[in-house]
Amino acid sequence: MRKIEKPMLKPLKSVLSIAFTCITILCTPQNNSNDLIWEKAVAPGLVYRSELRQNPPLMVHALRVISSSPVVTFSPELAGRTVYEAKGDGRATVSKTASDTNAIATINADFFPYTGDPLGLMVRQNLLVSIPNPRRSIFAWGPTGAQFGFSKFTGSVTSEITGKSVDINGVNEECSENRVVLNTPDAGISKAKKGGTFTLILKVDGNRLAPTAQVGATVISTTSEGANMPIGPNVFTLVAQGTKISSLNTFKPNQRIKINVNTTGFDWEKYEHAVGGGPMLLKDSDLALDAENEGLDGDFSNNRHPRTAVGRTAEGDYWFVAVDGRQKMSVGATLEELAEIMKTLGCKDAMNLDGGGSTCLHLLGVNVNRPSDKEGERPVANVLSFFGPRIQPTTESLKIVVNPITGFRKMTNARVMDSKGREISNVEIIWSLQGAAWIDQGGQITTLEPGSVEVKAYVRGVVLSQKVALK
Repeated sequence: MRKIEKPMLKPLKSVLSIAFTCITILCTPQNNSNDLIWEKAVAPGLVYRSELRQNPPLMVHALRVISSSPVVTFSPELAGRTVYEAKGDGRATVSKTASDTNAIATINADFFPYTGDPLGLMVRQNLLVSIPNPRRSIFAWGPTGAQFGFSKFTGSVTSEITGKSVDINGVNEECSENRVVLNTPDAGISKAKKGGTFTLILKVDGNRLAPTAQVGATVISTTSEGANMPIGPNVFTLVAQGTKISSLNTFKPNQRIKINVNTTGFDWEKYEHAVGGGPMLLKDSDLALDAENEGLDGDFSNNRHPRTAVGRTAEGDYWFVAVDGRQKMSVGATLEELAEIMKTLGCKDAMNLDGGGSTCLHLLGVNVNRPSDKEGERPVANVLSFFGPRIQPTTESLKIVVNPITGFRKMTNARVMDSKGREISNVEIIWSLQGAAWIDQGGQITTLEPGSVEVKAYVRGVVLSQKVALK
């Protein structure tokens, strides 16, 4: 077993009073003495954990948010900032969204179709972005805690003059046959499937829509040409198709209306954010898998895949986990195995998020896991972004040095050296490598196949890279 530094952990207040540094801890799980674990501090109250398991081969990456941290926050973010965009399909890679939001870490979140609309509930800063799938589990959180549960949505629009009411069937999604969809500025584009549509263009009092709310609005205009209309920052739309057109076209310009929405299951006075996923993994520290009732089949549950999950400990800390899969060095996990991973981390409650090729954990400018798609990162609809202080980037000259290697399934070591030839301690480095080899957080590279690789390292506030040919 390799020897890895184990410095003393400082209390949070002490860490806040000085420039924080990375820490590394080696632990040995009880089930396999050959397993390796590294933990490296990203910011005060945010820790990156990397596990290398041997039987079966598995790479587990995780972020722990210490609930008492006064400087680390996390929130759901849309790729591209809106559900739909004029160019593209409303999706972006996890690393791109990390850059766009200036996050210190980002992980993929909810399931999605390729149009880019999150399939479950999304609430960001008390604003309703996407409505829940009533069968799928949800993670909601705020300054004082979090809750895992389920939700249902109902909505309506009512004329203040006639009292006529029309049900709202969706929010910020593509309007389909015989439905009415309400779009807020978060939609970006008021979309509808091919066919006739009728659209109300609204000015909403206050320009905000909470998960459960009643807001007044004025009909500015109506149009039958609004199927793919861009939405400005202060505009809402109501779009109808099919049989619902006759119900909506009775509303006229300058008419006052009331919009009522109700998203059940959570106290929105306590929770300001939410994301959907599913299925639930743990409840009160017990296995809580019921994938079938959440609309997920046996292959999804029982086969090993890349996985992403979120959990909360009894102490109130949060774990966000990415498990590599479909690769030689990491076979992935079943949902039951994922639940066991979350329980081992101390989670009392936990929920699965989107996985497969979507699984990606981006940290301080590098992807620490290995997305399973051959093309690299898969564009996703939304992410969880983590915000906190960064260390000042160093101005010293640093470089990655990789020991020569010949042959495959061989190992070598990567190091970071300063301009005077001194080796930087591994406790300060977060490693990343994609392609024909892989790297652990001890800096050990293992080759997989012929080709070349690019080794990356985050160290002292900068990202270094070095291309290496495998001979």
